[in-house]
Amino acid sequence: MIRCPKSLLKILKVCMHRLSNVSSVVSGSESLSRYIIDKNYYRSSDKTVKHNAFMPAKNGTTSIYRIGDLAEGKIWRIGVQYVAKKRGKPLLGRADILASKITKYGLKIEPDICPHPRHANIIDWPDEEGSKRRSIAQELAAAAQLRLYQPSDVST
Repeated sequence: MIRCPKSLLKILKVCMHRLSNVSSVVSGSESLSRYIIDKNYYRSSDKTVKHNAFMPAKNGTTSIYRIGDLAEGKIWRIGVQYVAKKRGKPLLGRADILASKITKYGLKIEPDICPHPRHANIIDWPDEEGSKRRSIAQELAAAAQLRLYQPSDVST
């Protein structure tokens, strides 16, 4: 693996965002998606998102994608190619949410060009791994809109 100085990585991130027509800053009105590849992330009975979908990984981040100004087909293709395929699981859906719904709980959205220029991470989760994180994840799930995936969605 090639190691790059942090300053070079910062320059590369800015360049990738410019090439992808995505701002290096996430605005509060920006639409985001959390791709769903686990049945434990939503309720099929009432088509709602479960808090598990937004819980941070062991590294303390939650992976999301910036979907503002993209056509539906492109949004779904990102999920299929960069999330489901990489994890060897089928894409089941996505949880769409506005950035402002995330930042109002003190969380930050950090653009991260890997694995895609529109990728970002939800960061600055509370240190305690228990009830506070769960409570915020429940609020995010309640604010999110579930969209279930149909393979025909990729062609739109």
